[in-house]
Amino acid sequence: MTDDTTIAAQRSLTRKTNDVLFVKVSRRKFLDEPMKCVACQSGNCASCGNLVAVPEPIARRATVITSLNLKGGVGKTHACWLIAGVCQEQNRKCLVLDLDKQGNISTSLLPKFGGGVGTDAFFNPAIDPELSTLIRKTAFSCLDVIPGSFALEHFNLTDPIQWKSSGLVLSLVDPLREASAFYDYILLDCPADISLITYAALCASDFLLVPLEAAQWGALGTQHVLKTYEHVRQQYNANLQLLGFVVSRFKRMRKYQTTYLKQLREHFGADAFETFIPDLSTFEQAVTDRIPVNLHSPSSHASHVAREFFAEIERRTERLRTVRDVRSVSRVQQPVGAVA
Repeated sequence: MTDDTTIAAQRSLTRKTNDVLFVKVSRRKFLDEPMKCVACQSGNCASCGNLVAVPEPIARRATVITSLNLKGGVGKTHACWLIAGVCQEQNRKCLVLDLDKQGNISTSLLPKFGGGVGTDAFFNPAIDPELSTLIRKTAFSCLDVIPGSFALEHFNLTDPIQWKSSGLVLSLVDPLREASAFYDYILLDCPADISLITYAALCASDFLLVPLEAAQWGALGTQHVLKTYEHVRQQYNANLQLLGFVVSRFKRMRKYQTTYLKQLREHFGADAFETFIPDLSTFEQAVTDRIPVNLHSPSSHASHVAREFFAEIERRTERLRTVRDVRSVSRVQQPVGAVA
């Protein structure tokens, strides 16, 4: 065998070795660091001709958002639906986790879903599900979903004594860290309560989004949500940040809602979204037809609102990440013995 033939054979074997290595690691770990060539230990294999070291999924690091309020019917699911729709329009990969037993967003994204294992699998200690077996493709190329169903009811424990010692509160952390390499956004649509499921969602999230109505009852429960948010930050997930409060189902023609919107913005200050989601028939029709509004009626006012909402989310996440990074650097550089 000639030297050239030997080198070619070695390169072929190295490619196969790298392929196997990537498959094994990516299934469980998704490579927190770029993979190096097994032959030259370089991050750039142009010199030796081996498999290019950095696979495409590594470029992504998903923004993970939990949508939560203790009041039902305030737009938690609709907020996730709007974000997912703009992701599809902008060619952003998005994974939706339906953590609500009603499974509303699941039925919208998977009209023919006939049941089966979904997000409930994360909370069942009897099984160790492969993430790839739970993710369902939808009719939209950029949108995937892990569906919810009434099987979640068994794990929707509201008494912390029932689950604190089990470790189930961290059930979503590793799976979402794994999925994060493949998506731009991961959305967690939560039930309207504080339970094991909502705690687990917050433990695995970057940001908390609180949709609410511009009405007295619509704002009820936000204090309990904020207390839970602070508890999770202190005990489980110090990187969790409040994305903000977004008013949904807003009826501009009703004077009391306009007045209450002003009061909410004064109360929450910078944590209140500038964008509000109006109560429009176009939104309702798009949900009925199971098509995101910006694809269903792309030139409509409703579609414009969805895009503005998404744009504000992007601005807020960028700003909050910058603040967090500055604080982290400040802590690292703080002299020993300095008073915080």
